[in-house]
Amino acid sequence: MAHGRRKKSYLLDMRFQLKWTGFLVVVVVLVMAGLGVVIARTAGAASDTARLAVAQAEKVSEESRSNSALARTSVEMAGNDTLTKVMDEGIAELEAKSAQNLADVKQRRADIESNRRNLQLELVSAGVALVALLTIMGIVITHRIVGPVHKMKRLLRRVSTGRLAIEERLRRGDELEDLFDTFLQMTYSLRAIQSARLKTLDATMRRAEATGAAEDVLAGMRALRAQMVLGLEPRRASVIPPSNI
Repeated sequence: MAHGRRKKSYLLDMRFQLKWTGFLVVVVVLVMAGLGVVIARTAGAASDTARLAVAQAEKVSEESRSNSALARTSVEMAGNDTLTKVMDEGIAELEAKSAQNLADVKQRRADIESNRRNLQLELVSAGVALVALLTIMGIVITHRIVGPVHKMKRLLRRVSTGRLAIEERLRRGDELEDLFDTFLQMTYSLRAIQSARLKTLDATMRRAEATGAAEDVLAGMRALRAQMVLGLEPRRASVIPPSNI
């Protein structure tokens, strides 16, 4: 009966994967924090400059109004209506320009403050998104390393029981290919040694039968041969008949 496909797990070695993923995330967060401090200081300096500019503009506007008021008072005391009228028009025009300049400076300050808040929000959002992305990427990347190690540990346990036939291979994109190939070469060498021993055992069994060896000795040799053959079979071991026995 076919078994359902197992759900793929990316955390094969949680301690190793989370350790190095966390290390990567911490390094990037520290770098981002340093950049954030530099950007925050730069934006703060721009904001302070804007506040100072507004204060200076307000001071200049106040001084201009005071000077205009003094000049108008002097003209009024002189009793020249025409000059007073011209002075009023000039003062009105000057106050309008001063008010416009002050409004422009305040608007620039408001824009700088708005840009500063938006920049802070964007930095925080980008930082959270980057941390999440790095966490996912770290787990996926370390999975490409842990996966082959996990598979090799399982196959080594299998080889330790005498099962030397390995059919499994690494997935495309996995790391440690050279190490896995070395492991496969080891199993090929062990299988060759086991096959040579099997031939030697077959020859010994033929001689034993030819010389009329005891049945219990032959039975022990046949059992040993079955175990050796089992280790050479990929999955289900079908007993290989000894040659000329």
